[in-house]
Amino acid sequence: MKKSKHSVLFLREMAENPQNGFEKALSQLPCMRMLKSSSPLEGVGDTPLSDWLDNQDVMQILHISPRTLQTLRSNGTLPFSRLGNKLFYRRQDIIKILSDNYTMRKIRNYGRDK
Repeated sequence: MKKSKHSVLFLREMAENPQNGFEKALSQLPCMRMLKSSSPLEGVGDTPLSDWLDNQDVMQILHISPRTLQTLRSNGTLPFSRLGNKLFYRRQDIIKILSDNYTMRKIRNYGRDK
């Protein structure tokens, strides 16, 4: 298997500094770029409202169905707030779920979390 120059440099950096490499790998995920980029409430500024996403935004970012989102809410995996009939999710909660379930992190920490 042929390795690109970029992947070799990335693997070397990850070996030298695992924490930095993990953060860099996680930031390369398309869903993380969408979460950290423009807010759906752009123009509101730095108000606390810019940290909240609705159902549609979360489903598009994570590429999941409405039923999967409902399951994440029901089993307590994804915290939410209800305002009237509309549900909202914090960006930080979605980022935490993605980082907690990132496979490389689980492999690296295997046996240490006991």
